[in-house]
Amino acid sequence: MKITNGKVFLDGRFQDLEIKFENGVITEVAEHVEDDEVIDANGQDVYAGFVDCHVHGAFTRSFFENGHIDFSNGEEQIREILRRLPYYGVTSCAPTLMSEIDTTGRTMKEATQLIRKVRKDVVGADPFKIHYEGPFLNKARSGCINPDGAVMPSIEHAKVIVDNDFSDTLIICVAPELPGAMELISYLKEQGVHTEVCYTLASSDVVREAADHGLDQTSHMYNGFENLHHRVNGPILGVLLDNRIKAQMLCDGYHVAKDWIHLAIRSKGLENIYGITDMTCFSGLENGEHDFEYYGKIIVQDSKVYDSNGTIAGSNLTFDKMMRSARDNIGLTKEQIGSLYGENPALCLGIKDRGKIEVGRRADFTIMDNDYNVLQTIIKGETYYKA
Repeated sequence: MKITNGKVFLDGRFQDLEIKFENGVITEVAEHVEDDEVIDANGQDVYAGFVDCHVHGAFTRSFFENGHIDFSNGEEQIREILRRLPYYGVTSCAPTLMSEIDTTGRTMKEATQLIRKVRKDVVGADPFKIHYEGPFLNKARSGCINPDGAVMPSIEHAKVIVDNDFSDTLIICVAPELPGAMELISYLKEQGVHTEVCYTLASSDVVREAADHGLDQTSHMYNGFENLHHRVNGPILGVLLDNRIKAQMLCDGYHVAKDWIHLAIRSKGLENIYGITDMTCFSGLENGEHDFEYYGKIIVQDSKVYDSNGTIAGSNLTFDKMMRSARDNIGLTKEQIGSLYGENPALCLGIKDRGKIEVGRRADFTIMDNDYNVLQTIIKGETYYKA
């Protein structure tokens, strides 16, 4: 099978190429490839299937069964999220688990087990790795998610939440100023796990020290950090000045204002930043007020989701809409958006088996029109969704 007549996004630019794939794997990328079976892209844009590495849930469902929201059927929640994500171009994701409701690690462990169970016969987006945005957070940091569930960093607790298996752990968030943090970061690097900084009161010097130990990511850049101040060497400065640390970015103009995004790109370089959605179980709710037992009142207003205090509660934009917002609200070019959302997640996280149109990687593709509407989503060489 080959894809022809498309503008293929590869290495930061759109190119007139054809793609051949067999048995779910890309076998050839060239100006012309031979194959009798053809998918005609009709002049539209062809991206590697999108990888969302920061998504808590969507469509009123959550990856975190028995976590912040008490769902009655966790497996159904996960399956429905994964079933629907490809409608918006996402072919792989890292289910993102928030801070715990207790300090034992039990709830995160249960969520981990459930995701692994679903992965064995998944239909839809592949939950190939897991992202733990907690519980090793600084509860003294204003706005820390669920401070009652935050715990001190330790190797032992990390083993509990991953159920003694780091093989499918993508990222663990660690506030590097906490006791035990540096030891944990070094250990996780040895296990092949990325660590990210967020919900922290660390100085820029401590962030750099953590990078020396292996920390190489941020959770949603700027959000969850102290405000910049010209008399304080805070953690954002450490991130901006150290390109060993890759930055997740929400390009909606709501989580982060336009010029702050341009500042990060100019400071760190586009290749060190990647796009995420940060969708939650609130994503997909109708505009208006909604009551939840754990969170209380949640207000949804178009792309915005916040609680009664005005605190942001995740994003309400799917992956395709986030790309459109990066154009309309941030003013990024088509090539910049293609890099941030198309290739940079794999680049910044060292993902080698997907996330780029390259021989040997998974035959996952998203075909979009010029306005970022998803026309066709292909997973492991098979059309999963077609508009």
